[in-house]
Amino acid sequence: MKRPLMLAMLLPILSVPAQAADFSALVPQGWKLDYSAEGDLNGDGQADAVIVVRGQDPAKMVRNEGLGASELDTNPRQLLVFLRQGQGYQLAAANRDWLPPAGSTETPCLQDPLEEGGIGIKNGRLTVMLHYWLSCGSWGVQNNTYTFRLEGRRFRLIGLDQVSYMRNSGEKTMVSTNYLSGRQKTVTGANMFEDEPNRHRERWRNLANRTRWYLDGPLPNGDEQ
Repeated sequence: MKRPLMLAMLLPILSVPAQAADFSALVPQGWKLDYSAEGDLNGDGQADAVIVVRGQDPAKMVRNEGLGASELDTNPRQLLVFLRQGQGYQLAAANRDWLPPAGSTETPCLQDPLEEGGIGIKNGRLTVMLHYWLSCGSWGVQNNTYTFRLEGRRFRLIGLDQVSYMRNSGEKTMVSTNYLSGRQKTVTGANMFEDEPNRHRERWRNLANRTRWYLDGPLPNGDEQ
């Protein structure tokens, strides 16, 4: 898992003007910028950059005759993390197959899971929120928020917060996993339409699977035990 990152660290520093807020110079050829975020990820006081880019293959724009959007963009996405180095940026981490595409032929009613504001940097942490909801066929909604921090030269997953609820009944479940402590908290009995904390039921457990997850490798979906 370390080899791709080490190769990335050998890449030359990209000279990008500090005022280039669109980060267009960081976008690989043949891709387009979807989202970006700025913030200090390594504690040096400089604004680092995280970008999400999307492929532009016309063949992956699929026409949909059924429910859902009339056209589904199934182009892949990449998540790229750049650390500020002087007047330029250096690629520090990349995941090229984790983020879901904007459209899905298997679930055409699924809205784009990666919305504006889904990528963020705060207090040295990188967060990625994936928002799953369908415009038809299901009342269920799920938000998965992944939190990473830089450890050495890799971005380690330290937390996963999941909130699932039903849009019709308001029934809500919250699961918070701390991959540093190996503990997971589950809260049931909550409701989107009612504020009655006394009905909440909290349960803690220790994770049997203590795998260390990193941004540049496979990532959990929350079902791992």
